Amino acid sequence: MNEFNVVIPSRLDSKRLPRKALAVINGKPLIEWVHQRAIESAAKIVLIATDSEEIALVAKAFGAKVEMTSTDHHSGTDRIFEVCERRNWNDEEIVVNLQGDNPLMPCENINQIAQMMNECDIATLSAPLRENEIMDPNVVKVLSDPINNAAISFKRNINKDEDVKGFRRHIGIYAYRVASLRQFSLSPQSDDEQKEKLEQLRAYSLNMRIKIEEAMLIPGPDVDTPDDLDLVQSILKND
Repeated sequence: MNEFNVVIPSRLDSKRLPRKALAVINGKPLIEWVHQRAIESAAKIVLIATDSEEIALVAKAFGAKVEMTSTDHHSGTDRIFEVCERRNWNDEEIVVNLQGDNPLMPCENINQIAQMMNECDIATLSAPLRENEIMDPNVVKVLSDPINNAAISFKRNINKDEDVKGFRRHIGIYAYRVASLRQFSLSPQSDDEQKEKLEQLRAYSLNMRIKIEEAMLIPGPDVDTPDDLDLVQSILKND
């Protein structure tokens, strides 16, 4: 079994739902629910990476290990790379990026993605695409090769005349080895990445292989908006 670490990038300055990392859900801040999912996995180390002293204080209060990072990062991936460099993790170390708004990510999926890190640079997951998600630009779609599980493309928008049968919903959890993370983070944004606002498109400009599998368990919704927060609160009511 591949050993791995989980790093949860978290910031306070979220746009659609300000201060969402500290939003209270049934008595616990959002970031604590995410951390709980991570420690339920088989990870050797679980860290919260943040540039917020307020998040750090709250996280330490519920027992999390915290790494303070620069305020200059443009993405959670860059924040995680800083953690890897600071802790001198070797090039072969596997790191799972569990995003700080994923309180309903099953620990089984965290373990699954770490075990996918053979003969690829990046691993990620997908789920069936629901009818109401096909034209929703907030839902990232992924097309993959079913023979070798390689992700072919990621899109926000699908043309009406485009065959949607092969597309699935992308789930925003990633695994990579430190060497691949370094290559990715130290490379400039690609044109496609800037156009589509999809960070993973940079990997194609670098000829990196993204492996994708269907998630072992379909996770609940991420928290991006006040409505998401209400929905997640109702789901976690009895947890």
